[in-house]
Amino acid sequence: MKKTRFSKSENYPLYVTIIILFILMSLVNGRKFLSWDNVSAMTYQMPMIGLLALGMMVSELSGGINLSIVANANFNGIFIYVVLNALTKGNMMAANGGQFILALVLSFLMTMLIGALNGYLIAAWNIPALLETLGMMTLLKGISLVITQGYTISDFPDSLTFLGGGSVLGIPMSLIIFVAVCIIVHIILDKTVFGKQLYFTGANPVAARFSNINVNKVIIKEYMLSAFFAYVCSLIMIGQMNSVKATYYDSYLLIAVLASFLGGVDPAGGFGKLLGTVLASIILQIISTGLNLMRLDPFMVTATWGAIIIIVLFGREIAGKFSSGLKRKGAVQ
Repeated sequence: MKKTRFSKSENYPLYVTIIILFILMSLVNGRKFLSWDNVSAMTYQMPMIGLLALGMMVSELSGGINLSIVANANFNGIFIYVVLNALTKGNMMAANGGQFILALVLSFLMTMLIGALNGYLIAAWNIPALLETLGMMTLLKGISLVITQGYTISDFPDSLTFLGGGSVLGIPMSLIIFVAVCIIVHIILDKTVFGKQLYFTGANPVAARFSNINVNKVIIKEYMLSAFFAYVCSLIMIGQMNSVKATYYDSYLLIAVLASFLGGVDPAGGFGKLLGTVLASIILQIISTGLNLMRLDPFMVTATWGAIIIIVLFGREIAGKFSSGLKRKGAVQ
């Protein structure tokens, strides 16, 4: 059978998986899964998984990882609360436009600073990304808990909650923001010198240094870009929850790692595409919604994510060895 251009696509298995999962979850959950309310809820929720997965993907392009991305998002939301609370003397709901913008700008700078510090410590001091971002995650979570005392902070201004909970012409703002961010990141990764240098650094850092690429600078920018996703996530999170908390979306860290692997990102660095990660995020959203409708135990859902990661990594390893075997066989013949 002659293969079409679509079937030759590297993302073809992901498209097929989406269709199969959608049909399977529809059969298992019936009308509940196909209802407009459920589909609408998925379009509200999927951008959170997608943004965290893309932030994780970016950090993995150099062979690293960003375990602090969820903690950074939570900390940023709490930082916005601290700034707004100080500017309005405890009445956040009454924040005017200037105070609102100032809080967003200061929180953006704070998030970028955290990303730059992550990148600097990893690149300049050769601290393993896993350990450095684990330490940063613990630090940010600890500071967030000290500020909030573990409580949930709520009652943010409507102008802020609209970003995550509002809609335009029936389209969720979170989805609009997600699409806009995807376009920007596509341009950065595929159309700029930085994007090419980032992929090259991940594929072969030694060769990149000999090619006069400032690898340290590239990695610092990479983690700042990863932190940018945490910033956008925090705005959507505030909008959807109308609150902030030090431990919101903790389980999404595992999902973000899973989405990047499932989307084809090489954990060793050098390869990973935006579209694959987005499709993987859609797959995980379908699974998450389907399992929730089945009223599966939340701890069992978490165990399911872990099992999928192991299966994906094992399957990729087997596929790689099978492919190598076929090539060797072809070379001998």
